[in-house]
Amino acid sequence: MPKFSIIIPTYEHAELLKRALQSVIMQDFEDWEVIICDDSKSDSVKAYAESMQDTRISYVKHDKGETAAENWNFGLSKAQGEHIILMHHDEAIVSPNHLSLIAQKMKENEVVISDVEVLYHGKKRHRLTTHLTQRFVSQHPKLLFFQNTIGPTACLAFRRNQMQLFNPHLTWFVDVEWYYRMLKGKQVLNYPTCRIQSIHGQEGQISQHLDVIKVFRKDKAILCKIYSGKIRLALWLYEHLILGTKKRLGKI
Repeated sequence: MPKFSIIIPTYEHAELLKRALQSVIMQDFEDWEVIICDDSKSDSVKAYAESMQDTRISYVKHDKGETAAENWNFGLSKAQGEHIILMHHDEAIVSPNHLSLIAQKMKENEVVISDVEVLYHGKKRHRLTTHLTQRFVSQHPKLLFFQNTIGPTACLAFRRNQMQLFNPHLTWFVDVEWYYRMLKGKQVLNYPTCRIQSIHGQEGQISQHLDVIKVFRKDKAILCKIYSGKIRLALWLYEHLILGTKKRLGKI
């Protein structure tokens, strides 16, 4: 059993996959497996994955479903490692000692949250949330429905026996709702020493092609049915403060 399973879901992005995969290969911690779960129509990702001469890297083909989360869940179901990180093809690990540091912290914690560095059209974008805010919200995860202070899924490292799957019926809140379940009642450590780099604004990014208001309302109906009144206030604040402000500024 490897110490880490790094799941990399991808769709038609062999070039971005190379960057993500190389950030794992450069780690000074070598006890890992990478599972590339691919629902592409073309064979470009498959060809690249099969060219890698490393037995720790495996490729699995997923028949494309209705949502990306189905591919994410497919990859998670293949994980054999003690700890798991799900890293999309447009993300990468920043430092070569990332896994070494995370492995140490996982001895006393069920979930370790790394920091995120966002690249928007090649330039670093300053985050509005502070480490103190991130730590507070991770201890009160229902607040994530108001503001996602974590970032991408690659920021979460968790024990395999704590794994939960994504709700494939959600779109806008698919990662936040997963964070909520993954963090609630867990021993969580925010660890800004480790960072994940996430590329935003590239063509093909799912969030670039969504009708935000439409998918928000769909997700809101699903979430209110599941959680009743537990997260209703956070959703109301998000709708009226976050989405309302973006709509007035013409950003959605």
